[in-house]
Amino acid sequence: MNHDDVYLPSLVVGNSVEPLFPVNPIPSSRPPLHHRLWEWFQEHSPWLLRGAAIPYRMLVSVRRKAYQRDWLRQHHLPKPVVSVGNLTVGGTGKTPLVIWLAQQLHANGQRVAILSRGYGRQAPSGNVMVSDGAGFVKDWRMAGDEPWMIAMNCPWAIVAVGPDRHRLGQWVLEQMDCDYFILDDGYQHLSLYRDLDVLLFDATDVKGLAGVLPAGRLREPLDGMDGSEAFVFTRADSLASIQPVRERIEDSLGQSISPIVLKSVLKQVEHLVTGQVRAVDILVKTPLLVVSGIGNPQSFCEMLKRSGCEVCEEIQFPDHCDYGQNEIDVIRRTMKQFIGAIAVTTEKDAVKLREWFAEDDPFFVISMNMEFLMGEDHLQDLCEQTGLVAVD
Repeated sequence: MNHDDVYLPSLVVGNSVEPLFPVNPIPSSRPPLHHRLWEWFQEHSPWLLRGAAIPYRMLVSVRRKAYQRDWLRQHHLPKPVVSVGNLTVGGTGKTPLVIWLAQQLHANGQRVAILSRGYGRQAPSGNVMVSDGAGFVKDWRMAGDEPWMIAMNCPWAIVAVGPDRHRLGQWVLEQMDCDYFILDDGYQHLSLYRDLDVLLFDATDVKGLAGVLPAGRLREPLDGMDGSEAFVFTRADSLASIQPVRERIEDSLGQSISPIVLKSVLKQVEHLVTGQVRAVDILVKTPLLVVSGIGNPQSFCEMLKRSGCEVCEEIQFPDHCDYGQNEIDVIRRTMKQFIGAIAVTTEKDAVKLREWFAEDDPFFVISMNMEFLMGEDHLQDLCEQTGLVAVD
């Protein structure tokens, strides 16, 4: 084998990502192999995907109906519960909205406990107190990348991870009191009753609504939206950009909805290791090498391009990637090839990459802000109606 070959990490094995096939000389900016295969079948053999989706669709539909008809028991926590979730696989921007909701509650003097599954963490079978809301924060390896990120952005909040949200909530209450629970990625966790369901949709992913896995990217059919009261559209450039996805939702529900529309905007740029904050315009003055291991890496790159950035190369790893030497070798080799460019990554990836780089490496972290284009008052009203925010 040519020693100049490098590998594009594509296969998750245990806690690491192993090489699947060689790419010479630099990992391609094309979507991952499994995504390209899905796109090919969508175009050439959609009937095969639709057929494969039938048993999965039946299973998830029966499961939801079993809870709706009380054939399966829903458990209750003694505090109000709001769930932030989505119907599709991949990222839709749940974490920023969880942080926003927690901040609204905190601003009203409420103590918040955020419950998460903690994907990608070590020892995934047990309950872990990521943050006690009083300064203690667990190491990200035990917490998972997203719960750790939430805890760092909401230091006054209780953050806990565990496989069963009802038992996790009880476990939290045995140790400390709180006023409200927020479920991170909780829409499919039907065994726990929630007072408000907030459902997120990626405004750029109308194709993902074509069907349930593997015909589309839906975790369950669109008729599973019946219990949701808040419909949030993320990654919207404008109000008009949500129309294709909104129409699919309204057609499925048979009624109009009151959309809540969010736009992602650049907030801050800081050095990966030193934490030194840089002016945001550094991103538009210098070519970027974009490194990410998130649910929707394409949307991150597209956001940068829409902001006027020049993306010279992308390196995409699996969501919740546990970076090891293989991945770091790929990143460093690519950085050497694109001399003069700076590497950038997400807040979620930064915590796992920081230990591998030095102060003199041109590597920066991009923080994002969530900006409401429509519906902020509507979402606050829904929270007030369910007792999640005290009315002045």
